[in-house]
Parts: sequence; C-alpha cells; structure tokens
Amino acid sequence: MRGSVRPVAPVVTGFDATLTILAVALLDRIPRNATAVGMLAGPLVVVGYLAGSVPFAYLLSRRRLRRQLDDPAPDRHYASERQEPGSAGGRGRIDGDAARAAVLPAVATLAATTLAWHLTLAATPGSNTFSSVGVFSNQAIGAWVSVALWTGMAAVAGHAAPVWTRFRGGSGLPPAVVLSVVYVPLVALVGAAAFLLAYGVHRRPLSALCAALPVMVAFEYVAWLADLQAGWGVTNGPEVALWTTALTATLAARNLSAARGDGHQAPQPA
Repeated sequence: MRGSVRPVAPVVTGFDATLTILAVALLDRIPRNATAVGMLAGPLVVVGYLAGSVPFAYLLSRRRLRRQLDDPAPDRHYASERQEPGSAGGRGRIDGDAARAAVLPAVATLAATTLAWHLTLAATPGSNTFSSVGVFSNQAIGAWVSVALWTGMAAVAGHAAPVWTRFRGGSGLPPAVVLSVVYVPLVALVGAAAFLLAYGVHRRPLSALCAALPVMVAFEYVAWLADLQAGWGVTNGPEVALWTTALTATLAARNLSAARGDGHQAPQPA
C-alpha cells in the first residue's frame, strides 16, 4: 500500500525542522566564551539521549496496527501478514517497517549531533579552542567537535537503554553505525571488515559483533599513535580513542545483555 508509507515522513521532517528552527533562533543569541560552551554541553548531551531514546519501532508498530484496525477490509491484512507470513506482500510491509525503525534513529542521531556541532561552534571563542581531553597533544579536537561526539554517544546510550522502557531498548547499532561512518570512517571500515570476516567464519551475528568491537578500539589506538587520518571525519587522537572505547563498550554491554535473555534478540537493527 503506497499510502501507508507516507505518514512516517512528517515525523522525520518535523523533527529536523524543529531542530533547524531552534538552531537558527539561538545562533545569534549565544555569547562566545568558554562558559557558554560548558553551559551548552550538558543540555545538548541530554538532547542526544532523548533523540536516541525515541521508540521508533514501537511507534511504527502502533501505526501499523492502527492501519489494520481502520482498514475497511481487515481480513486482507490478516490473510497476507498473519495467515501467510511468508507471502511477498506481508513480508514487504514488515521489512519496510523494520528498515524505517533502523533508519529513523540514525537520522535523529545525526540531527542531534549536527545541532550540537553548530550551537557549540557558535559559542566557541575561536578556532583554537580545543577540548580539554588531550589538550597537550597535537591531535586535540575542537570543543564543538567534542560536544557533537558525546552528544552522539548519548544518543547511542538512549537507543540502547531508554528510560521510558526501564533501560531496555534496542541494540544501539543504528546510531552507532551512522556516527562511526560520519566521524571515524577508518574505524567504521575496519570494524565492518572484521564483522564480515568473523561472520563468514561463525555465521553468528552476535559473535561477529563481539569480534569486531575490540578490533575497532585497537585500530583507533594504532591510528592515534601513528597519526593516521582519513580524508574526512574527526582527527584520530586521545579523545576519539576514548570515545570509540565508550561506544564499543556500550554496544557490547547492550547486546550481550540481550543475548542472556532480557527479552530481546541481539543484535537488533532497532
């Protein structure tokens, strides 16, 4: 059903538009000093957590159920999706909902980190204002980059452990993957290669994920020491190594906990 996909778009569009309007309204009012950067960091991390904790999968399932209840011919839905779960129509609708449930948290995470980046940049006194992590290193990153990174990290935590569901959420993978590709592309590439290699050997997604996560941390540490930089992304250094460690630890804790039987299958796309 073509019309069933359209109601999802306003959710993303409205979310992005709200963040954009908020950013434009605040950019001209933010004072440029270190105090403003510190005052922005905390609320932006909270925004990141809230963006990641939006239960898109639940909202989509509710929307799908409501469409079934409102449909004048509900038997057609049940026949294609319940009585014949392997049919092309039912499987296509289920796969579409799963894809949207994976994409929407990634979009929300990017929106939150972009907001954090630009708001903190507007408050930064100058381009030589660096994060306090690794400040004595020539690989220190800008204060606005640091706030954006940890805002994204908060989104991963929100996706994996939303407060609304007693800290039982998704896998954390959708926001983590998009953050890795955008901010640490070399680490993302190495992690993807390690995952595919391990999956080819064991054919078990969780085992492959657990094998790839420490490889990502080890590679980032080597990239820090060797000063290995990509064509885009954040400068590999002490803070990025710390961030990568926190990111992979969160993913490992969530997905291993899910595998031990907290009611979820791991790893899940949403």
